[in-house]
Amino acid sequence: MSIKRIRVTNFKSFKELEVELGRFNLLIGANASGKSNFVQIFEFLRDIANSGLNNAISMQGGVGYLRNINVGASENLSLKIVTDQEFRWPGRRTNEGLIAIKTYETTYEFALRFKGKQKGGLGFEIARDNLIQKCNFVRIEEQKKKIEEKEMLGLGEINIFCTNGKVQIDLHKPEEVPIRIDDIYPPS
Repeated sequence: MSIKRIRVTNFKSFKELEVELGRFNLLIGANASGKSNFVQIFEFLRDIANSGLNNAISMQGGVGYLRNINVGASENLSLKIVTDQEFRWPGRRTNEGLIAIKTYETTYEFALRFKGKQKGGLGFEIARDNLIQKCNFVRIEEQKKKIEEKEMLGLGEINIFCTNGKVQIDLHKPEEVPIRIDDIYPPS
């Protein structure tokens, strides 16, 4: 997996930054031009993945050290990452065979809204939390313990987002593809 594109707003020295990344990237710039803060975007993401959002914010010094000093709390801190992560999983067995879903691009986006320090409060709330997976729907067959793609059925998208503390999932697919949300993510 590689990160193809990253976009941040109100993060450290960046009011707004959008960068297309390739397989090999160099970071060059004068002193105090934002090189270290750019690297800290990836450190922040790593810390979120390893330790959770609250701990990652603490590891960065708190919300006051995350946001841009000139922008302050007036705008959300947002982060959007687009990866070329590919994976496949079976979605549903039908009379015509097994239908699989192959993701070819994943976008994760979140935003933090800053609020005044409340007694026992964190000084922020999650304003947006979305995961979008672009995918192909494919008919596959298993022959001699080997999976073989037989037919491309169409393109789609799986959107997972959190609203008011509730996770919701939207599935956008070709009408003729017999897959439901419950085939992908069992209800819980």
